[in-house]
Amino acid sequence: MENEQQHYELTLIIPGNLAEDQHPEILNKIKSLLEKNQAKLTVEEDLGRKKLAYPIKQLRHGFYYCLEFDLESDKTKTIEKELKLTSSILRFLLIKKHQKTAAEIADQEQLKDKRIKKKIADQIKTEEAKETKEKIKKPKISLEDLDKKLDELLEDEMVK
Repeated sequence: MENEQQHYELTLIIPGNLAEDQHPEILNKIKSLLEKNQAKLTVEEDLGRKKLAYPIKQLRHGFYYCLEFDLESDKTKTIEKELKLTSSILRFLLIKKHQKTAAEIADQEQLKDKRIKKKIADQIKTEEAKETKEKIKKPKISLEDLDKKLDELLEDEMVK
């Protein structure tokens, strides 16, 4: 049975106490490990320095990197073993990633457009409702005018 190529994503954390000029060397080691196992690198992304949710080996910050590649599914175990032995990586996560087809991307764009249009329509409705409320509001009557009206009504009743 022939293993087919799958799309994978590898997210890794490099310790925050390592100098940034050492990061390319570490990434090159990881890339060579992937190439040794016949992985075809498609995306490489530097996610930057972030604070860790909890300390790992007394470190509170780490540099995050994300690599996407295509690889035969039976070779992931060897890559995971090698990554576990690499001391310059705090943590890593290797997952199978679904690649979106052009139709799925188009559907998502349509849904996004519909949501945006609905949000704009809702905002317009709320603004119109506010404007109508403002138009309906009666002007406030001052206390002096109210006293005058009350005096007039009381005088009319006394005359009767």
